[in-house]
Amino acid sequence: MRAPTATEREAWEAALDLWGVDLHDPVVHIRSDEGSFAWFGFPPEVNVDPGELARHGGEGHLTSVFAHEIGHHVLSPSTRVDSLKIRQQMARVIDLYDRQHRLDLVAASGFCANLWSDMLINDRVMQLQRARLGPDETPDMVQLTRALAAPTLAKGLRGAEDNELWWVVQRAYELLWRLPEGDLAWPEPPTRWKTDYEQQLSNARRRLRGSKPKQRNEAYQAKREVAELEYDPRAGLDPAHDATTVADVVRTLAADPVSGAVPWAMVMAPYLLLGFKSSGCHEDSPGAPSAAELAGAIGDPRLQTPLVHPDDAEVVLAEGDADAAASDGSGQALGLARTLELMAGADPNAVMAAWYEAEARPHVAPLVQRGLAPAGPAIPGPLEEWELGDDLADLDWPATLTTGAVFVPGVTTRRRTFIADEPEPAYEPVLLDLYLDSSGSMTNPQRGSAAIVAGTILSLSVLRGGGRVRVTSWSSAGQVAGDSAYTRDRVEIMRQLTTYFGGGTTFPLDLLRARYPESHRPDGQRHLVVLSDAGLDTFVGRGQEEYADVAPAVRRVIDTGSLMIIGHWRGQSREQAERLGYDVAEIPDVAQAPAACAALAARIAVYTPEGATRG
Repeated sequence: MRAPTATEREAWEAALDLWGVDLHDPVVHIRSDEGSFAWFGFPPEVNVDPGELARHGGEGHLTSVFAHEIGHHVLSPSTRVDSLKIRQQMARVIDLYDRQHRLDLVAASGFCANLWSDMLINDRVMQLQRARLGPDETPDMVQLTRALAAPTLAKGLRGAEDNELWWVVQRAYELLWRLPEGDLAWPEPPTRWKTDYEQQLSNARRRLRGSKPKQRNEAYQAKREVAELEYDPRAGLDPAHDATTVADVVRTLAADPVSGAVPWAMVMAPYLLLGFKSSGCHEDSPGAPSAAELAGAIGDPRLQTPLVHPDDAEVVLAEGDADAAASDGSGQALGLARTLELMAGADPNAVMAAWYEAEARPHVAPLVQRGLAPAGPAIPGPLEEWELGDDLADLDWPATLTTGAVFVPGVTTRRRTFIADEPEPAYEPVLLDLYLDSSGSMTNPQRGSAAIVAGTILSLSVLRGGGRVRVTSWSSAGQVAGDSAYTRDRVEIMRQLTTYFGGGTTFPLDLLRARYPESHRPDGQRHLVVLSDAGLDTFVGRGQEEYADVAPAVRRVIDTGSLMIIGHWRGQSREQAERLGYDVAEIPDVAQAPAACAALAARIAVYTPEGATRG
């Protein structure tokens, strides 16, 4: 590395002036091994390798190179959190099209995120430069793009056939900048991909027709191959039309790079299946994202919006996606397993916590319970006669004078009565004691668990209502994790919710007994919730008969007890739990978790202690 030369500093100052910002000097490299002539990083920093730039034919255009890298800090992604959001958006679309997971999700989403930002920045830099030039002058960004495209154009048609995605991008630039066809790419789009695809489909259909009925496995494979090819994203590619759509998206959605990433990727992601090679500038952000950065990125509501193609404005769902969404809670957000794959290098516990919070947040509402309040101040009631011997302070002179001018004690005198007003409703925060089954029969948190989604909804709702939560994760005997105290520490609550043992199923009745001694009713209202599957038979003592008295004893000293079952729970154990006064709710799949949590919250909210009068 070295300090910028006078020429380089002049180009840097011109680039800063173009954007109207101020950054510290760029880092100039000599023979870097980054594979690029310029790149940006967080904390904000611009790097350039002039020698590599010259090898790409971009010498003399350093101002535009600097302006492009500055644009990553000004326009897109602008922050590291937004960079994570854009990558997530790209990964959602790639996951939709790449059903066989042929692509490296990290590399493909990073490539798309960078290319999307590059297009936004290049177009903005060109506009800023054009505003300062005469009508017959060419912006330097256009000249730089021509210089970088020249080696590929020099290959003739072979260059276009090597990378269809490159042609779409270059043609989109021609449309954005109103350049003649052939200025940055060949006038005609590449077609070899179409020939190869049609040949593959023809061969597959031939094998299907030639399969014999007795060879069921061979016939099944041939039929499946034909079906996959017929629904292959390549079938809908139209490079000329796609370039027009991409240009429209770049120009109209530049103000919101996070939202605009989806329609752009809906057009461009299928081209990745034809092959791609990372090129251009890239992001250099040392260190894994922190828990706060992950929460800010994964929790953005824009990452939950439907995937809509800009051509038809219809939600696109790949075959089987509806079932997958119901099973892992992802909706059209990126599933947890793929999110963990995308965020490789980050703390997986922080990734899971951020993902579950994002899934739960749309269903979170303050959870409080109706408390008891003293009667409100008395309000005036009807008039009565004031008689001799009554307290003189009770005499209502205005009311007495309205009866006439003659004052006769006990006859014309009046007093005002008062009646008690209805008390104003009072609300108390909830204390939630949550027990989460983390045995092997429950879904691993890394795969998207309906139980954890439900537990997160309940916990965040209690916290939002000012209450406290105690989470206990349990599996086999001795496999128990959780603090004995109620807390408002969201990080600790999420850590306990995502704890997973994966062992057998034995509810910790010994711990429950210790926390709720039969002779002691705890201060404040306690609401016990258990999230489990049909293995909850052990809660009522099956397999640990020495603790068979715990469930009924605890029910007598708590205010409400709710057993939320993932799947279905039938048989004597359920009937026994209901006879003891426990409410049982079934959650068939993750899609039903919000409704079940809402119903439970409603029961807790209206609960009144037995024998008390509600305010």
